Amino acid sequence: MKEKTVYFSLLKKFCDGLIALQDTSSDPAFRGGIRCRSCKTIHGRCPDGVFAFVELYKLTGEKKYLDAGLDVFAYGDNLLCEDGGLYNDAQTTWRYTTTFHLIAVVEAYLAGQEILPQDAKEKFRDRIVRMAEWLYRNLDEKSPANINYSTTNGLALALAGKFLCNADYLRQAKRLTDYAMAHFTENGFLYGESKPHDKKSALGLYGIDLGYNAEESVPALVKYACLVGDEGMKDKLSKVLARQAEFLFPDGGWDNSFGNRNNKWTYWGSRTSDGCAPAYLLLADRDPSFAEVALRNTLLLERCTEGGLLYGGPHYRRHGEYACSHHTFEHANALAYALENIDEKYLAPERVSLPSEGKSFLRYYPEIHTYKMSEGEYSATVTGYDFDIAFSGHASGGTLTALYSRRVGPMVMASVNEYILVEPTNMQQVKDIEHHRPLTPRLSAERGGKLYQSCFFAQMQMCADEAARRVCVQTGLADRTGKVLEGAQPEIVYTLRREGLEIGIRKAFSMQFILPLIAGSARVLEGTLVRREPIFFLTGGFMADELTIEPSPEGSLRIFISSDADENGGEADRAQV
Repeated sequence: MKEKTVYFSLLKKFCDGLIALQDTSSDPAFRGGIRCRSCKTIHGRCPDGVFAFVELYKLTGEKKYLDAGLDVFAYGDNLLCEDGGLYNDAQTTWRYTTTFHLIAVVEAYLAGQEILPQDAKEKFRDRIVRMAEWLYRNLDEKSPANINYSTTNGLALALAGKFLCNADYLRQAKRLTDYAMAHFTENGFLYGESKPHDKKSALGLYGIDLGYNAEESVPALVKYACLVGDEGMKDKLSKVLARQAEFLFPDGGWDNSFGNRNNKWTYWGSRTSDGCAPAYLLLADRDPSFAEVALRNTLLLERCTEGGLLYGGPHYRRHGEYACSHHTFEHANALAYALENIDEKYLAPERVSLPSEGKSFLRYYPEIHTYKMSEGEYSATVTGYDFDIAFSGHASGGTLTALYSRRVGPMVMASVNEYILVEPTNMQQVKDIEHHRPLTPRLSAERGGKLYQSCFFAQMQMCADEAARRVCVQTGLADRTGKVLEGAQPEIVYTLRREGLEIGIRKAFSMQFILPLIAGSARVLEGTLVRREPIFFLTGGFMADELTIEPSPEGSLRIFISSDADENGGEADRAQV
């Protein structure tokens, strides 16, 4: 029974948690909206949650879910413009997110067409008509938006085209999905998370973000392929899903530590998207590991949930942060889709290992100038990806952006180099400002009152020794504007062994190495540990011990990181030194 799966139990938790936050006043300007404790607002996209409520009403027969769904749908009237476009938030003019609401409303209607009241169906249909026409006229591959928007609009117009028997919508849907399918690199990365979509970085790299790909764009393409029965498209997307799965940690977390839009990344995915499960479950008949990917990620969502709300990372609750409701009402839709459309045998599959799990390897991904390596219980990511969206500040410079142990979980998990409100209505604030610091390992130096760091340096050179599981980096230091610190040419060597990861650094004169360690131990073999402080960072969602290490008089550092596993199988201890 689907009701015995984690997909059902988590959807019920999510819907109950959202109902507890729903405005029940008589004021139509607020009634039905989902309050957000962390952001002190009602997020404009909360009407997307209508699908989750309708699906749970269908599965349980409990009227409170129908009432909540109709109320949150009605709240959308506050943001719906006369021309059919929907504001992302009351404080913005951005309306391309209309595509996500159209998908949610069509899916809610299709799921509930036998049980929804007639007047509700009429209201759903009216909004579908208005939004579809606006999207048809206003959002395509030439619009000033990243490629995830035109890609998801391909699905939105396909759903609306079938629903309304509109051939124009169907033709445009095919054109938009064909456009997206033409934007996959040879190794299966969708590029175009940039404006324009073919923009290149200084190193000649395109805009790629695994978070948006795995949780939004690729699921939309898979849904479209299944909707129209395009087997060739399914074949190509199966290969994409397999490549993406190489970036899934064994506990279900996504390694988007390199992504050019990872200012909105958190360990389980991306903060304002639906989730990866629909894509992997729809094609689970092609690869048994696909159902496993969906399940592991869903189990991680469950572990990050308390009180019916999905927290923005594994340590948010421990650090005393609120959960942003945005995470919950969007990710509830992925669960609803799975329960509505996927065969039960894939929702509770026979457990299998992931293809890359437990294997030793070193792989280079030229599109993102990133190495991934695995040895024994450990896996690590080193990136020199230099495509940065203004002010998002993702790590580059040959930085160790991820270190994971199958015994204790995340040990190093970097994201952005500083927390900037690129999207103020979609990003939380933290009160403990003093200890809110990046989780990015980096060399750092202050000169003339300016801070220079290796994670900002975009012109590094990297090479690797596959047999030795070793990545060598010749890097430098730069400030946040890209200005290079002249004369600084440190060299870093990352060597992954069965016992752990060794970081060797040379030519680090008058610098410090900052190592935020989430779990495990770090032994300083050369150099001096001068400071250790507890920190927390919203992006990623981890607490860590920030270790500050100074080099030897010869400018050298050597650090060895290992897991120090909790033999009782509990949550990993804080970092040990």
